[in-house]
Amino acid sequence: MEDDFNFELTRPPKEKIEEDEILFELEKVAQHFDYKYFRRKDFDEIANIHSATIERFFDGSWSNAIKKLTVHLKAKGINFEGQKRTRRNTSIDEIFSEMERIWRELGHRPSRSEWTSSNPKMSYDTVYRYFGGWTTACVKFVEFKTGSEINIEEIQTEKRKINKAKKVSKNTTSNVKSRSIPLNLRMKVLNRDGFRCVYCGRSPATHLGCKLHVDHIIPFSKGGENTEENLQTLCEKCNLGKSNTILGNNND
Repeated sequence: MEDDFNFELTRPPKEKIEEDEILFELEKVAQHFDYKYFRRKDFDEIANIHSATIERFFDGSWSNAIKKLTVHLKAKGINFEGQKRTRRNTSIDEIFSEMERIWRELGHRPSRSEWTSSNPKMSYDTVYRYFGGWTTACVKFVEFKTGSEINIEEIQTEKRKINKAKKVSKNTTSNVKSRSIPLNLRMKVLNRDGFRCVYCGRSPATHLGCKLHVDHIIPFSKGGENTEENLQTLCEKCNLGKSNTILGNNND
């Protein structure tokens, strides 16, 4: 039996999307972000319609879509912040508060995807622009929590040395050890110890001028490794007094 199906290049026209459906999706996303401005990227992560479709409907303008949504919500008695939040509208205290919340929830320094999926009060791009880089933002946060400065160049130099040594020794069984404590591990130890010295209990939050260090319990010079079990939080005074001796940990 001969198949009489017609294979044609033409496609049936798509069903026209209605404005009510678009406003429903926009309102749904607005509610998710507590009725604050959201970007196309934010919309696409939640809505069932792509932002490109929304833009086409409103003459190729996302701004027009946001304006329409603002009017739509106002008619319902809902105040929608339809303006982009600029760097000046986001304070460093707000950023650090959100970084601490997400860092604690994850148990480690958040990546871009982890930050975005944690429903932050400000976008990854906002934090990035504020500090001029994500790593810089994380370093500044740790400095804020510890009261101590972190030399980014020193960390990056140490990383380059390690990577270079790994390339040289990749065909051998030797292990490359570094004195530098990774930022993620440093923050994990500080979190564990409550951001206070395990010897005297001092903290930058309660003692003006207090600086915290992450110290090797068994000194690096004596074979101590960069593991959470071998690291502890000490204030600058206790750390200088301890030097490279091996003392008991108050948490033991």
